[in-house]
Amino acid sequence: MPVWSPVRLGGLVLFGLLTGCAAGPDWRSEMAFRDPLNARCLERLTAFDAVVADAGVSDAGAARVAGFPYLRVDRLLASFDDELDTPAAFADWVTRMRELDGEARVIEAANLPASDRHALSPPSGAAAAVNACATRLMERELLAEQGTGLARERLRAAVEAPDHYLTWRRALGLYPLSRLGLAVGYNRWKAGYLETFEAPFATMPAEAPLVRYAPPGRLREAAVAARWLREAPRSPLGFVELDREALLRLAAHHAPVFLVETRGHDDRFGAPYWFAGPEGPLPLVDTTRPVADVRLSHTRFEGELLAQLVYTLWFPARTRQGALDLLGGRLDGLVWRVTLDERGRPLIHDSIHPCGCYHLFFPVPPLERVAVAADADLREAPLTPTEAPRLVAGQRLAVRVAAVSHFVENLGVAEPRVDVAEARRYALEAVSTPPDHGRRSLALPGGGRRSLYGPEGLVSHTGRLERFLLWPSGILSPGAMRQWGTHATVFVGRRHFDDPRLFEAAFERPASSFAATSDTAAPDDHPRGESPTLQEETRP
Repeated sequence: MPVWSPVRLGGLVLFGLLTGCAAGPDWRSEMAFRDPLNARCLERLTAFDAVVADAGVSDAGAARVAGFPYLRVDRLLASFDDELDTPAAFADWVTRMRELDGEARVIEAANLPASDRHALSPPSGAAAAVNACATRLMERELLAEQGTGLARERLRAAVEAPDHYLTWRRALGLYPLSRLGLAVGYNRWKAGYLETFEAPFATMPAEAPLVRYAPPGRLREAAVAARWLREAPRSPLGFVELDREALLRLAAHHAPVFLVETRGHDDRFGAPYWFAGPEGPLPLVDTTRPVADVRLSHTRFEGELLAQLVYTLWFPARTRQGALDLLGGRLDGLVWRVTLDERGRPLIHDSIHPCGCYHLFFPVPPLERVAVAADADLREAPLTPTEAPRLVAGQRLAVRVAAVSHFVENLGVAEPRVDVAEARRYALEAVSTPPDHGRRSLALPGGGRRSLYGPEGLVSHTGRLERFLLWPSGILSPGAMRQWGTHATVFVGRRHFDDPRLFEAAFERPASSFAATSDTAAPDDHPRGESPTLQEETRP
C-alpha cells in the first residue's frame, strides 16, 4: 500500500470535492454506487489526480468538467452543448471530451517522477488502468440506455468554455481605467508595425540575410488536396478524422514557405528540448534540423465545422536588445494557421506568437473583413494588415518573417526556382494525433520526462519584463510562451485563439461567392483553363 503524505491526502480530498466524487451527486449516488466497481473507479481517478497535482505535472490543454472527473473540455466542444439533437451527436460530444481527458492522463502519467508513479496502482500501467475506469464511468453514467437523464442534464449545465483571463486581476488593476493605457500602447505598436505590408512583397528590402525554408515533399494539384479533405471521414458532429499520415500529407500541401531574416542563432527555428542547466532543466531549441509542429483543429463558420492546419515554429529566443528590453527573452515562435473551407481550399490565414500576442488575420478573397463593435471602441478589433494572395496551380504561399521580433512582415507568392527549389527543407511533426504528444512530454537530460508547459500552460523561464506592465489585462504572465488551448490574444477585451466563433465575428463571404461543392476543380483553381499540373516538383 502506498504511504500518503498529508499534502497528498489534502489533494485527494480537494479533488474529491471539486469533481463531486466524495459523496457523489444525487444521480451518481442512485446509480454509480450500486456497483462497487464504479465506486472504486471514482476513487482511482481521484487518487490519480491528487498524485498528478501534488507532483505539479497537470496538463493544461483542456479544462476539467466539474462533477465529471473523466471528461475535459475545450472551447470548441463547449460550443456544442445546446446543439446535441441526436444520440449519435451526444455520444460524439461526450466521447471527444473523454478522449481529451484520456490523452491528458497518458501524458501526466508519463511525466510523473518515478517516486510518484510508484504511489499509483499499478505503477507501470497507471494511465491505462485509470483510463479504463474513466471510460467505464462514461459509458455507464452518460451513454448506456440505463444511464440517467439527470446525469446528462447536469453535464450540459456543467460544461463551460475555459477562460484564460483572470477577472480578479482586472479588478485589482482597475481595468476600466488601465485599459485606456493598454489601448494607447497597442495603437502605437500597430501604427508602426503595419508599414511593412505596404511594400511590394517581391521587392522588400532585408535588414539581415534572408533564409528560405520550404516544406517537405512536392506540391500536389489543388483539386487533389481538396478531395483529400472532402473525402475524409467525419464524426456525427462534423469533425474531420485524419490519421497521422493523412494529416502530414495535407499539412505538407498547405504549408507555406517561410522567408526568415536571420541575424544569428535566435532566428533559426527547430525543436524544443530540455537542457541540463546549473539550477535545473532549461528549455532550448535544437536548430540543427528545422521542424514545424503541426496540428489539426476545427472552427465554426456559417453553419459549417471547418478544418484547420496549425503550424508552430520555435525559435531559441527573442534576442534581448538591452537590459531593459521588455519583450526579449528565452524561446520565441510563430504560430501560422490555415482554415480550409467546405471545398478544402484556404479560406483565411491567421497567426500569433506562442505567447498569444500579435494576432493577425489574412482573409483569402472573396472573404471580406466587415465592421464589428470593437472597431468603434477601445477593444482590439481583428487586425487585418492585408489579404492573402489567391494561389493558382503550382504556387505556394510565402510568409516573410522579421529577424529578432519574428513578426510576420508581409505575404506573397513563393518563387518556385528560388524560394522553393533552393530553400532549406523543414520537417513537419504531428502533435495532435496519437501517439504523438508534441511538446507535452519531453525527455529530461537526467532521465524521466517533463512537459514543455507547466500546470498553468506556461513554458518556464520564458517570462518577459512586459508582464509587470500588462498584468491589469488579466492575462497570466503576458509575453510568456504557452500551451495550445491557453492563448488569450488581446489585452483590451477578451479573445482566444481557439474561439470557435472567431472568424464569424468579423468576416463574411459575399453571397455571390458560394458555389456548389464538387469533385472537380473550381474555376479559380486553374484560372487559365488548363489541366491541373504538378508545376512544383521537389524532393524532401
